[in-house]
Amino acid sequence: MNLSSILIVVLVIAGLCIAISLVVLRSLRPSILESLSPNTGKLNKINNIGTASQARDLFMAPSMGTLTVYIYSETNSKTVVVGNSEPLRILQLGNAVQLQVTQGSGSTKLVVRTQGSVVQNEYIPLKDFPEQKWVHLAIVREGRRYTVYYNGKVAGSSRTQYFPTINSSQFSIGDDRLRGSFAFPKLAPTAYRIEEINKELSTTSDTRHKPYLDATTQNFFSFFTCPNGVFCFSTTSQPTLDPLKLWKTPYA
Repeated sequence: MNLSSILIVVLVIAGLCIAISLVVLRSLRPSILESLSPNTGKLNKINNIGTASQARDLFMAPSMGTLTVYIYSETNSKTVVVGNSEPLRILQLGNAVQLQVTQGSGSTKLVVRTQGSVVQNEYIPLKDFPEQKWVHLAIVREGRRYTVYYNGKVAGSSRTQYFPTINSSQFSIGDDRLRGSFAFPKLAPTAYRIEEINKELSTTSDTRHKPYLDATTQNFFSFFTCPNGVFCFSTTSQPTLDPLKLWKTPYA
């Protein structure tokens, strides 16, 4: 075997080793979702969840962020109440990010406050928010791109024209015109991939996507999953991200 053939074999082996290493590292990336308080609640009132610093540091200030929460919305009236035509706000971060359902039509959209030459709202249309079933909602931000998932499936995705504004509000869930419940709101300062969202979904809920609200059941499953389970890896450092998704500035 001549030198060129040996070199080709070495390069092929090195390429395979690198590819296998990348696959292993991606699959072993630990969960860094941080739970917010309160852990559960009703939708018929505005519930402030987490703190303003958590919303800023884990979702808005980093170049990317992920919010996940389980929501059970009962059948809501499709008739617009006289004197109150405002959309239903299932979830909001002040006026920076809002998940809205239009009364009457039931159409759903993500409203993002942006700053260009002027401050304005940009709208990302979504699939109608499901009712009378538990929905694992995930909002993933990558720079100016927002992607929304219902139960691990994309409900809508778009990139805003201008940079999102950052405010000092905390996340809130609920509206006095809504009926239903929420559970397990969490934030992470990174953009979750669809396989990570589905892993979170499968380890925190049953096959009908109903979250494990019972503490005993929840603790049993969390014992075998990250971040504190027996099969977890170190979470003392920021997980390795896809280099194609790294941002050198807060908004790219």
